[in-house]
Amino acid sequence: MDKELIWDIAEAIANQIRPNRKTVPMRNLITNIGGEILDTNNIFELSDGSIEKLPNNNFRILLYNGNATLERENFTIAHELGHLFLHMGFGTERWKSTPVGKIFNRNGNSDEIEMEANQFAAAFLMPKEEYRNILYKNVDNNNIIDTRIIAEHFEVSREAASNRGKWLGYLKW
Repeated sequence: MDKELIWDIAEAIANQIRPNRKTVPMRNLITNIGGEILDTNNIFELSDGSIEKLPNNNFRILLYNGNATLERENFTIAHELGHLFLHMGFGTERWKSTPVGKIFNRNGNSDEIEMEANQFAAAFLMPKEEYRNILYKNVDNNNIIDTRIIAEHFEVSREAASNRGKWLGYLKW
């Protein structure tokens, strides 16, 4: 799937289900749209989270790293939302045919599917225009930006903020 299409989808969904990003924590967002979160410390799991369809037609996000920072947790939850909307069809006709118990996690998916979920998460958490505005407000006279400022604004890691800027073409790889 084209990354710009993914970004458009992610931002449209974010505008619908999380219009007040600053006042709705990601965990609350999940319960607001009918999902649940289960925290578990599974030392054998190689990913930070997964998502599954439940018998009641809702979904559950499993978070495997109980010691994750809020920033890492936000990205993991948004990544799982990427699977929910892009790959499972939540809220569409396709959702009805998604098997109960269908699990998406890094171990069972292609790199392409994981990249799509990462692109979704980045756009969901860091909308393009808002990212650009924060970037330009905080660039110094030498055209240098401290990505920590962007990361703090969006409550994501510096790596996530940096990657989003690179994908958007604002920062160099």
